[in-house]
Amino acid sequence: MLYFSRWKIFFILAAVLLGFLFSLPNVLSESAREKLPGFLPSNTLNLGLDLQGGAHLLLEVDLKDGLDKTLKSERDSLRTILRAERVGYTIRIEDEAILLNFRTAGDEEAGEPILRDQSVPVDPSSIGGGGKTLIITKVSDLRYRVTISNEYLDFLSARTIEQSMQVLRKRIDPTGTTEMTLAKEGKGRILLQVPGAKDVDAIKAGIRKTAHLSFHKVHPADEVTLSLAVNEGRAPIGQKAYPRKDDGGYMMLEDREVVTGSDLKKSDEGLHPEGNYPVVNFTFNARGALKFCNFTAEHVGEPFAVVLDGEIITAPNINGAICGGRGFIEGGFTMESARELSLLLNAGALPAKLDIAEERTVGPELGADSIAAGKIASMLGLLGVAIFMWLAYGFRFGTFANLALAINIMLITGVLSILGATLTLPGIAGIILTIGMAVDANVLIFERIREEEAMGRGPINAIDTGYRRSLAPILDANITTLIAALTLYFVGSGPIRGFAVTLAIGIIMSVFTSVVVARLMTATWLRRARPKKLPI
Repeated sequence: MLYFSRWKIFFILAAVLLGFLFSLPNVLSESAREKLPGFLPSNTLNLGLDLQGGAHLLLEVDLKDGLDKTLKSERDSLRTILRAERVGYTIRIEDEAILLNFRTAGDEEAGEPILRDQSVPVDPSSIGGGGKTLIITKVSDLRYRVTISNEYLDFLSARTIEQSMQVLRKRIDPTGTTEMTLAKEGKGRILLQVPGAKDVDAIKAGIRKTAHLSFHKVHPADEVTLSLAVNEGRAPIGQKAYPRKDDGGYMMLEDREVVTGSDLKKSDEGLHPEGNYPVVNFTFNARGALKFCNFTAEHVGEPFAVVLDGEIITAPNINGAICGGRGFIEGGFTMESARELSLLLNAGALPAKLDIAEERTVGPELGADSIAAGKIASMLGLLGVAIFMWLAYGFRFGTFANLALAINIMLITGVLSILGATLTLPGIAGIILTIGMAVDANVLIFERIREEEAMGRGPINAIDTGYRRSLAPILDANITTLIAALTLYFVGSGPIRGFAVTLAIGIIMSVFTSVVVARLMTATWLRRARPKKLPI
């Protein structure tokens, strides 16, 4: 137990050195970190909302808005299928349901099986149960009512919240460096915390932006038709008047989109290849590229409209089939507005509206007080443990234990810095708890060494036996605590997980420093001093 080969010593010292290098940036100022050579680590611990302040928002997902979008999607799907089969019908959405009337008994006979086929089973793995997507109810002859089933509503609610969280993460933290918190709260709410946020209004503006992009076929319309559509809502079936962003006029478009922002693969800002002015470049995915290619090939010489958030931003003519899946959008952009739009398009549109149910701003002063209190508690804890170990086991062995404890804290800080972990108040509590737990292993070892020496063993034999016989109970005690920490991590959320992370890392590092590092220090001293009696 006391013999260390050269390669073991090398790896132990290398681990301690790496821990020192990765924890060092945390005690340096920002200017000092910038001067560090490029090969040295410069990552620091991220401070949570409770330590550095920031924005706390509780968002309520408008699930009714998501339901309306689903109903429109199902209505458009029914229109497409019934038209393809040449079935006569009228269809509208009313009172959270689709009302469909067949024109004749023959249309009903042909259309009812098609209608029934649209109600497909919901994926049981997605919602924890079976069921159909749609409920088809025959109200009277030729008339049917289509509603969304409860099972499908549950599935849509869960999916809407999940999609909303993904979009918010891309919008607010596109680079993944903000260390914000996004978590589901209850059935229809999302918790959003952004540490260090100074402009809460900018965050709220980012939440409210929609960036719904779609491409539509243009229908020629005279002034009378446009006026009726705009002022009285009397547009031809399947068509809708959209406002033009540039001149305030209107154009009649097919309400059904050719492709939408969901068909985009990526988007970025750039310059027009000929005019050298800002544009938004886009690339369609395979499905979007195919649909756009087919549409442009069938409508060469005709205009098509690019609609952003309900406004036509451009309506160019189709000069030929566009089958490469790439293109650009013109709309009088600046480079900044083109970049902002490309980021929103990459993030995607929110599947439902979000309302701010609760808003809090945590000032940095509170966090500064918490950090100061945490430092004082840590220092007092370290000092108390150090004094106890010196008094209980003498200066030499107490110093071994205290050095191991200091290395333990350094390694914890280094590992947290490598992981880019966010330190919160519960995390500080976990570190302080580790300070007390870290010396448990040394206490067990030193007490065992005392017992072995009291039974007449020599110094080398007593230390070797003490370390060897203490290993099993040390591992048992720390493994059980580690299991508890892992349980807290996987079952808990937010601050509980932060506490669990620091506790788990602290347990692993404390075993390493107590059983390995402290043993190496003890063995090195023993080999050089060769004492006849142990000062313990």
